[in-house]
Amino acid sequence: MPRLRPWSPERDAAAVLAAFEASADLHRQAPPIRTLADAREHLAAIAAEALAIDVDGTAVGCVMAGSRDPRHGTAWLSYWLAPSARGRGLAARALDSMSRALFADGLHRLELGARANNPASIAVAERAGYLREGVERERLRYADEQGRDERFDVVRLARLATDPAPDLAPLELA
Repeated sequence: MPRLRPWSPERDAAAVLAAFEASADLHRQAPPIRTLADAREHLAAIAAEALAIDVDGTAVGCVMAGSRDPRHGTAWLSYWLAPSARGRGLAARALDSMSRALFADGLHRLELGARANNPASIAVAERAGYLREGVERERLRYADEQGRDERFDVVRLARLATDPAPDLAPLELA
């Protein structure tokens, strides 16, 4: 049964390292995770903002709410899944579950961005009830496989507490 739970740097480091080794895209977009020590350090750094997407006791992804601003009732959401866990709706369910919990805690507007050339990530956000608000041209810069800088447009999406909730089965929050 999939669920959301806190990260454990010791327990989950190997799963995070394996996910990053299996996906060049994760390496391009996140801090470098090349060793178990890197994975532990990363998990310790995000522990207060992020939850593990857990399937049968193994972390297969992450959903995170950063840049929380209680005055304005906003937060910035992000998510990732190991390649082996993709295509089953887990990311959308995790994003929706985290969103509902944040709305219950009093936040009003949740925002995120997805590279325009990543239609799967955009589809995750839209399934989780996020609406497109625009495109930020050449917002992100990542190095390609040869180390050359490459610029990417970003599709901005948001969900309000007053927006209709999607018809998704929420994940248990452990």
